[in-house]
Amino acid sequence: MLDIQNLMNNKLIYLNEPKLIFGYNQKTIDPRDGLTLFGPYESLAPFSVKAGVVATSNGFEAYKYFVERVNKPIISTKKVYGKIKIDEISRPSFPGFEAIFNISWPTTPEIYKELDSSKLNTLLKEKKKKKRILKVVDYYLQKILEATKKEDTQVNIWFIIVPRNLYSRCRPGSWGSEVSREVRQFLDLTRAGQQLFNFLLEDEEFQDDLKNEYDSREDFHHVLKARLIQEKITIPVQLIVESTLYFRDKKYNKELDENIKAHLAWTQSTTLYYKLGKLPWKLGDIRDGVCYLGLVFKKLKTPAQKGNVCSAAQMFLKDGDGSVFRGNIGAWESKSLKEFHLDEKASCELLTLALDDYFEKWNKYPNELFIHGRAKFSEEEWTGFKKAIEGKKAATELTGVVIKESSNFKIFRDIEHESSNYGVLRGLAFQISDREAYLMTRGFIPRLNTSSSIEVPNSLHIQITRGTSDMGKVLNDVLALTKLNYNACIFGDGVPVTLRFSDLIGNILTATENWKVDIRQFRFYI
Repeated sequence: MLDIQNLMNNKLIYLNEPKLIFGYNQKTIDPRDGLTLFGPYESLAPFSVKAGVVATSNGFEAYKYFVERVNKPIISTKKVYGKIKIDEISRPSFPGFEAIFNISWPTTPEIYKELDSSKLNTLLKEKKKKKRILKVVDYYLQKILEATKKEDTQVNIWFIIVPRNLYSRCRPGSWGSEVSREVRQFLDLTRAGQQLFNFLLEDEEFQDDLKNEYDSREDFHHVLKARLIQEKITIPVQLIVESTLYFRDKKYNKELDENIKAHLAWTQSTTLYYKLGKLPWKLGDIRDGVCYLGLVFKKLKTPAQKGNVCSAAQMFLKDGDGSVFRGNIGAWESKSLKEFHLDEKASCELLTLALDDYFEKWNKYPNELFIHGRAKFSEEEWTGFKKAIEGKKAATELTGVVIKESSNFKIFRDIEHESSNYGVLRGLAFQISDREAYLMTRGFIPRLNTSSSIEVPNSLHIQITRGTSDMGKVLNDVLALTKLNYNACIFGDGVPVTLRFSDLIGNILTATENWKVDIRQFRFYI
């Protein structure tokens, strides 16, 4: 519980919006402003996008349409009470791919591997979801491996075009016909938040069926990414649903408004540029020699590994570059606290991997290393981290930070005394002590004249649980790390990048058994 008297003795503080660096070392706070005015931080010119495309004939036409469209400006407009209005502030117009990045993206790809629609539809009829996804992944993977072995032409990106029926049948939350009608009803009621009949949970067959559904939530994206990494395919992959290429909603197939089309073009373009191996932007005011590590835990689903958990870490450097390290598998779940904790040996080995990677890039060890997690670090776990530092004889200041999204602390406008309609500002923080604070990473953004949340936003509860770092430094760093999501060209995210993709990384690392290949670049996982 919060100490009310302590709260009354403290005040809100405001953190300035972190700046980003673009071409010519110019700084802005909005990535779209920086890319429009100065271009990307790292240049690829005079290279071009050399794409390989795996798609049906319909998907191939969709790809060509999309490339042709994003090579032209998309003016951001929206309908307001039946009238068309410019929407340059909240969703800026898209100037065109080549105009922004100064590289060409030809409409015709270097390689096109056609999928047979009839064969794909036959594979999608498989009743069991796990088998269905594996068969479809094998079909796509076969096309890429065939091109890798037989084609002389080189590509620097693979586009995997996904038909809408594949998306609906092989995404998280979909299930196969092996799940009974009762289980489907149970799941529908659960999602609707309705009262459930307890007697259903007493039926053993029902429980087995329900467990089967939850234990087999494979996803085409995760399995394909994992298989590509296992096959040592070192060309990044971009998965796009066919309807998205036509600027239509992938769920309802409804045409998007022009301002959303511009937003989609921004997001797809920055993701592509990052996957090509260059940074669209980097953080502007991060200290030299700083490194951030986000811990990842994922339960294993196979019966033989029941109770075991895969550990991993995501490392992000001051320039925004990211790496992924798969750690040991073990019984890392604390049954009493429902948390995950490594033992001393596993934590030492995991951090050693990160330190070695950092040294390989910079020829030195970091001055500061912040480990971000969702649970307080155990004594055994922290001892292992410190041993990794000592083993390298590094003078690295180690800090453990626990970050959780929380609804326990919210800020509301005083509508009785305020005449404006502006919401609570992003960047507000309430410091409870020198080791604990709440940070608003969502909220009203003056640059956009709108809020990043349609409701009163939740805050991030941030605690320094290990080390002696300054809380002001930690808060500024966390806010800055919300601006490193290259997978979405937005003003700022609600969660720092060290934790944003933890579930995605965990799903990919556990999507296949007997993981062996260690491809570490973050761009291969998103």
